[in-house]
Amino acid sequence: MSHILIIGCGKLGAPLGVKLAQDGHQITGVKRTLLEQDTPEIDWIAVDITLPEQIGFLPTTVDAIIVILTPASRSPEGYQSIYQHGLERVLERYADAASKPWLLFVSATSVYGQQTGEWVDENSETSPSQYNGKSLLTAERRVLAFQPDSIIVRFSGIYGAARSRVIDKLRAPQIIQKYPPVYSNRIHQTDCIEVLYFLINEKLRQRPLDSIYLATDHDCAEKFEVMTWLANKAGLIVPTPSTAEESAPRNKRCSNHRLVQRGYQFRYRSYRQGYSAMLESSDRDAN
Repeated sequence: MSHILIIGCGKLGAPLGVKLAQDGHQITGVKRTLLEQDTPEIDWIAVDITLPEQIGFLPTTVDAIIVILTPASRSPEGYQSIYQHGLERVLERYADAASKPWLLFVSATSVYGQQTGEWVDENSETSPSQYNGKSLLTAERRVLAFQPDSIIVRFSGIYGAARSRVIDKLRAPQIIQKYPPVYSNRIHQTDCIEVLYFLINEKLRQRPLDSIYLATDHDCAEKFEVMTWLANKAGLIVPTPSTAEESAPRNKRCSNHRLVQRGYQFRYRSYRQGYSAMLESSDRDAN
């Protein structure tokens, strides 16, 4: 069994850690601050990787590091602090290890800069225009330079338990571009956890893997279509359509072909399944 370090052991990392611990692995979970934890399967430590004086609290020997970071602020400074300075301190901690651990680094589809409805996959050009995508792309490259045997997972927009921002928006009137269509790429939080668990197990079984996987569901739909369906389903305010110039940004369309070919089977193949499950759970909680 392996000693696995999960840095950023929160909404995705904690349930992932529990699943891995139940398989017999030793799991160390790292968070900036520790409140009361109800997951005894995980050995918890409080470390802020942006603080040099705390890096020494990380265990000296691990087999794998799962990196699921969240910036303290959504700003260029916040991203650079965690994805450049913090990540670099972690890598320095294990640079001289007798056996370098491999990493699984959670990234995002913001590393792509395409904005005219193009399909993108793991081989597509990465030329982000925004600071978040640039910071993540730099971090990806640093991880692979440190240990080429590592894995990058690029998640599209995550939704699910405690991630109801899209639903909450529909409580007020919304005007959404219908033409030209703006595309929306999503993945349910449950599938995020399962994708990570699947790839980690493939790696631990020493099966050959690619360096990068794009993780998104099967249904890249138009944003207006998604929001209209969701408003009707939830009994909220149906958005008003708008028309923009033909040159207006349309986002990109993300392909999960490599992940599916690897053998992963989605729990929620489309937003209809995922949001229906969310709404049903919310109704049960209300009752």
